[in-house]
Amino acid sequence: MKSDMIKRIFSILIPAAVVAAGCSQLEEPAQEQIATPEAPLLTKCVNSADNAQEGTLLVYLDEDLALMLAEGEGTPEWNHACEQLGVEYVEKLFPKTDDELSKRYGLHRWYLLSFPSETGVISAAEDMAELSSVAAIQFNTTYERRFGSDAPIEWKPFAGRGYGEFNLPFNDPMLVDQWHYINNKDMSVAETSRYGADINVKNAWGLTAGDRRIIVAVCDEGVKYTHPDLVDNMWVNPGEIPGNGEDDDDNGYVDDIHGWNFLHTEKYPKEISWNEPGDVSHGTHVAGTIAAVNNNGIGISGIAGGTGNDDGCRIMSCQVFSGASSATVGARARAYHYAAQMGACILQCSYGNEGGFITSDAGFEATYSVEMDALRYFREYKAENPDCNDSPVDRNIIIFAAGNDGVAMAGYPAAHKEIISVTAFGPDFLPTNYTNYGPGCNIAAPGGDVAINLSTTSERAQILSTTAVESENYDSNYGWMQGTSMACPHVSGVVALGLSYALEIGKTMTYDEFLGILYSSVNDIDYYIETSTKTANGVDFDLTPFWRKMGTGAIDTWKLLMNIEGTPNLIAKVGEESKVSLVPCFGAPAANLTYTKLEISDETRETLGIEGEPYINNGRLFIKCTKYGSAKIRITAIAGGDNVATGAVMGGSEFTREVSLLSRDSVAENGGWL
Repeated sequence: MKSDMIKRIFSILIPAAVVAAGCSQLEEPAQEQIATPEAPLLTKCVNSADNAQEGTLLVYLDEDLALMLAEGEGTPEWNHACEQLGVEYVEKLFPKTDDELSKRYGLHRWYLLSFPSETGVISAAEDMAELSSVAAIQFNTTYERRFGSDAPIEWKPFAGRGYGEFNLPFNDPMLVDQWHYINNKDMSVAETSRYGADINVKNAWGLTAGDRRIIVAVCDEGVKYTHPDLVDNMWVNPGEIPGNGEDDDDNGYVDDIHGWNFLHTEKYPKEISWNEPGDVSHGTHVAGTIAAVNNNGIGISGIAGGTGNDDGCRIMSCQVFSGASSATVGARARAYHYAAQMGACILQCSYGNEGGFITSDAGFEATYSVEMDALRYFREYKAENPDCNDSPVDRNIIIFAAGNDGVAMAGYPAAHKEIISVTAFGPDFLPTNYTNYGPGCNIAAPGGDVAINLSTTSERAQILSTTAVESENYDSNYGWMQGTSMACPHVSGVVALGLSYALEIGKTMTYDEFLGILYSSVNDIDYYIETSTKTANGVDFDLTPFWRKMGTGAIDTWKLLMNIEGTPNLIAKVGEESKVSLVPCFGAPAANLTYTKLEISDETRETLGIEGEPYINNGRLFIKCTKYGSAKIRITAIAGGDNVATGAVMGGSEFTREVSLLSRDSVAENGGWL
């Protein structure tokens, strides 16, 4: 009866926790609360038992007991309680917690208990709550596998492509089908495809294609690290000797060569896997978008996959889903902690709660206390240990999918203000009918939209990437999927490119500086939402709710790199003569300056399809671009007069600015080009 009462109360109980930056979310309950005889569990539990994994429990211990257990000992009270429960084993949730940041967040005090599932988690929690040495209890909640059970649609050769110019920078044969990188309005993708409905990465690859020093931790299903298009860009633990059964680097994980399966416990040992019953290649698909090997003559291209010269970013597999098994809060938290300690600077997570299940940051921090502490640990680890990885940003970066519920708010953890949340658009540059939008949504990226293509090639409107299909045939190791799960790794890949470029040019930034650059390196998706209509699955789809709700805009790789290097971006409208203000480059006096030179290379002319001779008049650049693209031009003006000084005549000094020029469609409300 007591257990039933407690379970019912959980649905309305506000968990007992505090919100505090830079320290553990947990606060020690007051002594008189601990001693409450009616329901001691209620004063110690931080979440409900709903969706809790049977047979495990997370307990937050006092300092003394945590230290004793770390040394293989325990108090008589503790040992007796474990014996009564039939506890099969007790292990530290986070193996290595001797660093100051782990202690600050109290991660050294979390322990995982395993006991017979027939005991019941509430009954086990009630017994543990009676112990004075147990400060808090967290049910080991699971995230529902909400990315579906459908396997990716297998890639097959297709000869019926629509029109479009495909002058591609890499020799990967399937790059032509990755509209999400380079959208040439291929009509076989969708009749409503738009030029430029992509991440604008083609010309950015001429500046950087990824740096080995940037490591992205993919928290997902296991990544197929033997995939021929991934193997060369997989992170390899330099301190571990493969297959010797030893923890060579003393990090608490044996033979963690490419990462770890965090569903692994002493009771259920598991290696990284990708072909368990129920697996759908989700992690492998995500990894390929970020850093499949480029220019290797097979398969697809990855956003930060390099040029084929051992220069791509690397993927660390942090497995938190496996077949029918979903990630528990303990497994997820452990994965984040591991990723930080092993050198990842980007955390890629395409999962989360349903939008509206939690509606505030405080609610998430309380309900998922240990996960939030571990996420903050990942984010802050770089700041505490500047040499832990080579990222040019002083904190690590966390990226989550906003969710596929089609509701007006992001799901958590994505919605949290300390996390980058990604919404999805299709090849028509319009919101998909599944994407979440509104509060908690930060930035948009291609996620695929099969609903806008009802033909026999409808899969081509989805995202093409690597899959975990077991076959010697390379072609069958690729497939199409869609979702904010697929949009999320586009942002992770672009961020990885941005960090790579900053490394190459010697630029360092604070986290806030980088975030400001990222969120402003976008194209205007609201222009299309406001001026377009959409049909999804043959039915008119109302776009009104999405206006100004998809984040700051659609991520643009070229703009990100230009903003990192400090080069101003100018936008010309494609297909017609544009009058582009030079104020972003030369400031308010742009109209009063005398311009002496406009340098445009033949390569830039070809890239942008420039017709005629561009010129400058009254502080505006007059130019006609006929192709979607991005390139640089150089403009020279005079400071201090209308003429350049000579030996005999006083005058001004010439100065030159290198400027980024993009050709796009969207028009800002103020009449300028965004």
